[in-house]
Amino acid sequence: MTGSDKLVSPMKLIPAGLSIVAATYGLARYTYGLYLPDIQADLQLSIEVMGIIGSLSYAGYLAATLFGSTLSGITGPRLPIIMGGLCASGGMALMSVSSGPWLLGLGVMLAGTSPGLAYPPLSDAVTRLIREPSQDRTYAVINSGTSIGVIISGPAALLAGEEWRWAWAGFALFAALATAWNAPLMPNGRLFNRTGSKDLPRLRWAWLIKPRSQRLFMAAALFGVSSAVYWTFAVNLLVTSGAMANTWSRTFWVLIGVCGIIGGCAGDLVRLFGLRRTFAGSLFACTLSILGIAIWPDKLPVALASAMLFGATFILITGLFGIWSVNTFNDRPSAGFGATFFLISAGQLIAPTLAGIIAGIWNLTDAFILAAALCFLTVSLGPSQEIYAMIEAEPEIRSKQKISNIAVRSAAEIENKK
Repeated sequence: MTGSDKLVSPMKLIPAGLSIVAATYGLARYTYGLYLPDIQADLQLSIEVMGIIGSLSYAGYLAATLFGSTLSGITGPRLPIIMGGLCASGGMALMSVSSGPWLLGLGVMLAGTSPGLAYPPLSDAVTRLIREPSQDRTYAVINSGTSIGVIISGPAALLAGEEWRWAWAGFALFAALATAWNAPLMPNGRLFNRTGSKDLPRLRWAWLIKPRSQRLFMAAALFGVSSAVYWTFAVNLLVTSGAMANTWSRTFWVLIGVCGIIGGCAGDLVRLFGLRRTFAGSLFACTLSILGIAIWPDKLPVALASAMLFGATFILITGLFGIWSVNTFNDRPSAGFGATFFLISAGQLIAPTLAGIIAGIWNLTDAFILAAALCFLTVSLGPSQEIYAMIEAEPEIRSKQKISNIAVRSAAEIENKK
C-alpha cells in the first residue's frame, strides 16, 4: 500500500471491478465466437480468414500482458486499467463499423489487448484497497466478471438479431462507462515492496524449465489450444453443421457464462478430492463437452449440455492451473503463475488459425475432434505425485482461503516485478 491509498468497502470496489472484467474479458475477448456466423455472412469472409482474425485477439492479449505487467509496476493499477478499458471500447467500436477483414481484424486485436492490460492490476488494487479479511472474497467475486460478460452478450445478440453491429456498438459504450467508473477508484503510484523480492531466485531458463514444471507447461499449452477452438468456433459449428437457430445459439452462449460461475469452487474441490483427481475429472468433462458437439451438432440437448459442461470446466481448470503452478514454483510463485497463463494464451493464439485451416481443408468437425483429443491428452500430463503430496502435506495450502490468498499475491507480484 502507498501512503495515499485509502481503504474502501468491498461493496464499492466489487461492482466497478465486475464491470471492467465483464467488458474486457467477457465481451472484448470471448464474445467474438458468438457473433462469428453473422459477421462471416455479412462480410463474406472465409472460415480461414475468420480463424486468423480470431487469433489476433489472443496475439493482442499476449503483447498487452507483457507491456501491462511492466507498466503497472511503475505507475500503479490505475493507468493500465484505464488503458485496457479504452482498448476494449475502441476495439469493439471499430468492429461495429468494419466493412472488411482489415478493419475487423484491427478491432478484434485492439479489443483483445484489453484484458491483458486491465485484468492483472485488479489483484493489486484489491490488496491495496480492501482489508485483509475481505480480500479473498472480493477478488473471487470480481473474477466472475468474465462469466457476467458472456451472459450479457447472449441477450444482446437476441435483441440485435442480424444487426450485429449494434450489439458491438453497445458493448463499446458499456466498456467506456466501465472505464469511467473505475478511473477515479483505482489506486495510483508504485506499490512499496513488501515481499522481500531481493531474496527471490533469479528468473533464468534453468530455474523456470525444470522436471517438475515440464508437465505443467505442456498441459497449459495444450489446454489453451483445445479451449480456444471451442470459444471461437462452437457457435459456428452448431449453426452451420447442426442447423441450430440463432435464438438457441444465444441460449447456448448464456449457459456457458452462467455455468462458468460454478468454476469458482476450485479450491473446495482440491481440498476434497486432491489436485490430481480434480484436474483429471474436469479435463475429462471438458473433453466430453468438445467431442459432444463434434459428433452430434444437430442434437439440441447435447449442445446445451456441452455449453454447461464447458462453461463450468473452463473456469475450474484455469483455477486448477493456478493452484498447480503456485505449488510447483513455491519459492517464487508469481513467476510460475505468469509463465503458466502465458502458455495457455499462447496455445489460444495459434488455435483459431489452425482450426480455420483444418476446416478449410476438411471440415470444422475434424478440428473439434482434434481439439477434444488434445484436451484428453492433457489428462495424462496432470500433476505428478510429488506435487499432489506437497499439497496434502501442507494444511495452509490445502485450505481454500490460503490457496486464494497465494493466487492473489502471486498475480500482484507479477505486476510489480522488476
